[in-house]
Amino acid sequence: MAAQTQGDLMRCRELGLTFGLVACGGPSKALDSGEPPLVDPELLPYIWPMAARPDQPSDPTNRWAGDEAAAWFGRYLYFEPRLSSTGTISCATCHDPARGTGDGLALSEAIGTTTRHAPALWNLAHQRWLYWDGRCDSLWCQATGPIEAEQEMGLDRVRLVRILSTHEDLRGAYSELFGPLPDISDPTRFPEAARPVESDPEHPHHLAWLTMNPADQDAVTEVLVTVAKAIAAYEQTLQTSDTRVDRFVRALDTGKRSVAEAALTEEERLGLELFAGEGECVFCHSGWTFSNKEFHNVGLPEVEGVDGLDTGRYDGIDRLRNHPFRSGSVWSDDPTGEAASRLERIAQTFEQLGQFKTPGLREIASHPPYMHGGHFASLTEVVAFYAEPGLYNGPGHREELLVARGWSTEEQAAMVAFLEALSATDPPSPDLLEAPVTPLP
Repeated sequence: MAAQTQGDLMRCRELGLTFGLVACGGPSKALDSGEPPLVDPELLPYIWPMAARPDQPSDPTNRWAGDEAAAWFGRYLYFEPRLSSTGTISCATCHDPARGTGDGLALSEAIGTTTRHAPALWNLAHQRWLYWDGRCDSLWCQATGPIEAEQEMGLDRVRLVRILSTHEDLRGAYSELFGPLPDISDPTRFPEAARPVESDPEHPHHLAWLTMNPADQDAVTEVLVTVAKAIAAYEQTLQTSDTRVDRFVRALDTGKRSVAEAALTEEERLGLELFAGEGECVFCHSGWTFSNKEFHNVGLPEVEGVDGLDTGRYDGIDRLRNHPFRSGSVWSDDPTGEAASRLERIAQTFEQLGQFKTPGLREIASHPPYMHGGHFASLTEVVAFYAEPGLYNGPGHREELLVARGWSTEEQAAMVAFLEALSATDPPSPDLLEAPVTPLP
């Protein structure tokens, strides 16, 4: 494009935005009509990647990823409250498909109250890191956590095996897919409840865990990992479909001006321009997922119930390096692969203090509130914060891109309208978002 400067192109390439419908600065029919452009031409290299849907990601660390029967069983388990100590909490309690795979709460209420907001699960298979602080590097690593977390599902791996063994539907499906469950009937080898609790060596579960021999520990741990991998196989299927923004970008690229005009309103197009241009949102919320898959400190205000000194990514790196289910662990199906080597390349620096993961924005309107502590109840509040960030007194320092924009009420409303346009025009199949009647297809 004639209006594209070399500096813009270099910045675009640094962002990894060369995989869109056209290469950065490449040919397009978007400007061929001779009519006034629908968006600023200089912003096109940042807009093209928004509609460049990547291939369905694979996960070599999870041998069951992509397996239809395992994903079906994983969906069954996702909605299963029997996998909690009270028999009342499931994955869907905090990640409810009816609420955009969130729960509508600032901090989730399960067996107890969590310390962070439950993020949505849409398109998580495209992410490199899981949790707000990135303390897991695969979906199945993440899925192990809530099952044994005392404030979430409150179970332990020995009781998990006992529950699976006791219920015919769970036992039969697990055995058919993954082989027989371990026999834990000997109380001298298998305590009533046991799991490793490295953070609290005096915890009753940890003390019980230390009485078990390594082979028995591995037997029950393998079941926990396998259950998590099945749930992750289901979560991999939680992919969003096309939005009006996708329709607009593709029509723009192919010169179908009338289709583009019908796809987004004038207000939504203004929001798109602010998002890709003056607001510089695309430098974190880039590509098809609207996430650069990394971490940033946006200098959020303090809110009740959230630790104002939460160091986020800084401690998350330590937690991942020491995580028993990281991609380089013995429980990974690809312990020397790309995901494992990625962790080896990470350097921990003070720059990461107070950084949290950049969430994707597709379906963002369906799952308020927002941020890692549920800081903002609406997209209107989110945009108002970014327009006038205010002072920050937390750990680390705020991203330098985040400065007061002086946006008018109309411009802020346009940003909200654009974000709402990132909702899919065709809802996902109801079957995908409901518990199956049977544990296997």
